[in-house]
Amino acid sequence: MSRFHFLRSALGASLGLAAACMSLPALAATPVAVTFAANSVWAQEIGNLNHSDSSLDYTVAIAAGKTLQLNLLSRNPNIHFKVNDQSHDKLLLDTLTTGESTWSSPNVTATTYAIRVYIDPAAIQSGDTAKYALQIGQYGAEDMQPPTTEVTFEANKPWSEQDGTLASGATAHNFTVAIAAGMTVKVNLVSSNPGLHFKVNDQTHDKKLVDTSTTGANTWSESVAAATTYVIQVYVDPATMPSGQKAQFALQVGQYASGDTQPAKPAGATTAAPPAAATSMSSP
Repeated sequence: MSRFHFLRSALGASLGLAAACMSLPALAATPVAVTFAANSVWAQEIGNLNHSDSSLDYTVAIAAGKTLQLNLLSRNPNIHFKVNDQSHDKLLLDTLTTGESTWSSPNVTATTYAIRVYIDPAAIQSGDTAKYALQIGQYGAEDMQPPTTEVTFEANKPWSEQDGTLASGATAHNFTVAIAAGMTVKVNLVSSNPGLHFKVNDQTHDKKLVDTSTTGANTWSESVAAATTYVIQVYVDPATMPSGQKAQFALQVGQYASGDTQPAKPAGATTAAPPAAATSMSSP
């Protein structure tokens, strides 16, 4: 499956005193230590820079076998970041030179990184503030696999509903369902978040069938000629899920004899609860 740039858990914003110079010869005395919430691969730090406090420093320890991912979000194009490998005393990146806003690095051994977010004091007037969000992720191969739930049907009930929640750091959930030959399978995704989509794979015949991010629909059906197991993945683009935000959904899976009238949807499944409020970087 495609790699998730899980974008993930909201942490409080912290301000640190930093040197206001472009050369940035040394890290600030009190960098912010980045930590990750339980079961989350993402942390987010929100900060503000100004003419006198023109940089903020962070440190993060990444385990062996994990990949470090950094995303810098800001409406101010003069904000940049640089990365030092503290464990090996090596400057890895300065986005003032590269022009990047995102960067990643795999770790063979455990490594501590120092990250400085900064702005040239000459690029910001006294009294102005430049806001940013720094997203820090660490993930390995085991984090790439979303959880999987088996869909089953109660006797004489053509519909099964699965309620779930996606969040930063957990942006996908797989569902498997076995459909007998001669039936029609129907899938509906209900959510108040328009960024949620689903894709369906025919696991039995190793075939991709639909991705609603492309079709624009929130429903799909197929007549089943031979018994088939389907994998339905409900997902959201990690870039649209700031740390701390959650999106609830209801996945309705129906099966009925091909040629029959589609049975009524399960009662009370026309809406899903709105997503929880979140700390985001909507207007840096």
